[in-house]
Amino acid sequence: MIYSALLDHNTLRLIYIFVLAVAIWVVFQLLASSIVRGISSGSPSGRRLRTLSSIVRTLGSTLIVGFAIFESLATVGVNITPIIASAGVVGLAIGFGAQTLVKDIITGFFLLVEDQFDEGDEIEISGKKGIVTKLTLRTIWLKEEDGTIHIIPAGSITTVSNFSRFGQKDKKATSKKKK
Repeated sequence: MIYSALLDHNTLRLIYIFVLAVAIWVVFQLLASSIVRGISSGSPSGRRLRTLSSIVRTLGSTLIVGFAIFESLATVGVNITPIIASAGVVGLAIGFGAQTLVKDIITGFFLLVEDQFDEGDEIEISGKKGIVTKLTLRTIWLKEEDGTIHIIPAGSITTVSNFSRFGQKDKKATSKKKK
């Protein structure tokens, strides 16, 4: 009698949703790890790939958990239509209020994808020249020769001059031609 109450249709469906969500999440994490490991092994841009993979993992995990929560709520009889509509309105309000933050993150994402510079490169951004000490989605930490650290939002970057990576390749090519 107790077992029949525990194992009604909704309870079984909730267990199924939970097990399926966990299984999809585990497969997603393993797949993301193996792809990053395969691509970044021996690559100098491994740190950049790990940063991008953490973004993809977080986004994927959020989507999986969100779908599982909404499906669970619908299973127990909660009308999720108003919740989804409210989430859309709240997302729109946050989007308008956080335009600068969103701009910084999107620009930072493209800086990482395009591999314009990496940690340890000597660059010039917004009139500041130094060594990149930290590179995140939202900010670039630049250390000048005198030790001053500038934290530059990615969204404010219009021009980047890289004195390390591309200049070194040109110098090596020139020195090989002279020999």
